[in-house]
Amino acid sequence: MSGPFDAWLHETFAATKGFTALLVLVRTDAQTIWPVGSSYANVIGNELGWDEFRRLLDRSKLDWNAVAVFPMTAVGGGPLADDEARRRLKRIEERVIADHAVVNEGAFFDRQGRPLRLDPVA
Repeated sequence: MSGPFDAWLHETFAATKGFTALLVLVRTDAQTIWPVGSSYANVIGNELGWDEFRRLLDRSKLDWNAVAVFPMTAVGGGPLADDEARRRLKRIEERVIADHAVVNEGAFFDRQGRPLRLDPVA
């Protein structure tokens, strides 16, 4: 169970009444991150806890240890249409590849559901 993830999900859902989560799975180490995969999911409730969410991400079979979640809503609220979700996900992917710090624009969590922040190395 992850209190920070669960709190984030409840707060985000309460603010939006439904959204599309653009997901970027990454592999991290002490120096950098490597994007390893991406997808999106429509969030229409707040019952999903971290443990179940992590199990869903693990079904990707990708070697990830952090995930950036970018909540997006349609004009007028609610989840995005599939075509729009795919377009926005592609833009997020491109931005994360060009500048890894873009993960900080979303909610960034490690495998335990703890919040992360990517800071420049001095």
